[in-house]
Amino acid sequence: MKVLLPFKKDLNPYLDQIINNSAHAFYYDHYLNFNPTYGVVNIHWPEALFKWKEPTSAELNVLEECINEWKRNAVIIYTKHDFRRNKGTTLNFTRLFELIEINTDVFIHLGEYSKKFYEKKYPKAEHEIVYHPTFENSFEVYPKTAARDLLGIDQKALVVIAPGKIRSFKERNMVLKSFKALKTENKVLISTNMRTELRFDFPGRVRLKRYFDVQKYLKKKFIDKYLPPGYFFSYEPLTNEELSLQMSAADVVLVPRIHILNSGIVFLGFTFGKVTVGPAIGNIEEQLKELHLPVFNPNSISSVTEALGKGIKLHLSGEYSGSTPAKYQPINVAKETDRIFSKYKKQ
Repeated sequence: MKVLLPFKKDLNPYLDQIINNSAHAFYYDHYLNFNPTYGVVNIHWPEALFKWKEPTSAELNVLEECINEWKRNAVIIYTKHDFRRNKGTTLNFTRLFELIEINTDVFIHLGEYSKKFYEKKYPKAEHEIVYHPTFENSFEVYPKTAARDLLGIDQKALVVIAPGKIRSFKERNMVLKSFKALKTENKVLISTNMRTELRFDFPGRVRLKRYFDVQKYLKKKFIDKYLPPGYFFSYEPLTNEELSLQMSAADVVLVPRIHILNSGIVFLGFTFGKVTVGPAIGNIEEQLKELHLPVFNPNSISSVTEALGKGIKLHLSGEYSGSTPAKYQPINVAKETDRIFSKYKKQ
């Protein structure tokens, strides 16, 4: 079967795990380029249809016409990653999500929480669960000692990594404050894409910028404050090889998220067999609790610190095997996806 992914391929390796193990043929293309040879239109991130930019009302009207054509010829299957746009929504982004949701024939959820939530909201649609895959086809796991040697990290240090882009000041504060509160002397924090933008403004700042850029000064001050050996921060997305090295060097993974339905960071942690600590929200809570891993209240720094402490103890005890259920293996995720695509295809 031909499956249309109506957006441009990006660096997120999530879909690679499925496509590389699927019996179906997947095609990335513009949403306007649908034709009746496609049996499934599979949407993952509504914003990706518009290259992550806010669509205009006119563009949304065109999309609505396209969706009507899709429904006459194919099945619309929406893999639900997010409640809404993570970076803040607008009227048009809200309408975009609603357009996709109300026209979806089959929702694929990554956990029970999502399935129960959206079954109530859209009872006429079909709802299935296909679990998030680990990233075994995209990253190389290095020996910890070798990774630390290459990165210049003390072999005896306790290393916490917060992967992914830090999206907000609240996430940044959560990571920094909980790490600093750990009662461990020889500790290291890795951030693979730390936020440096500052909420700082005052009357006349733009005029003053010609002589002295306050924002630039404060960003440099932040960067100069968090340096090795205690802090290894990157400020741009890493290559897969760079991320593999940093993940391999870590002891504990901290999922730096506050308001979210799913996070691939959980499965990045699983891929590297690391003790992973995350927020008790959305599908993340059930995924971590299933493996007896610590969860926290993301609105409480003390809760985050406590969970990190439990994660560190679990790591030091050696009791965490690092193995994950077979349902998260890419080959099994792809088989389940194929089953659902075949089950709901138009005859």
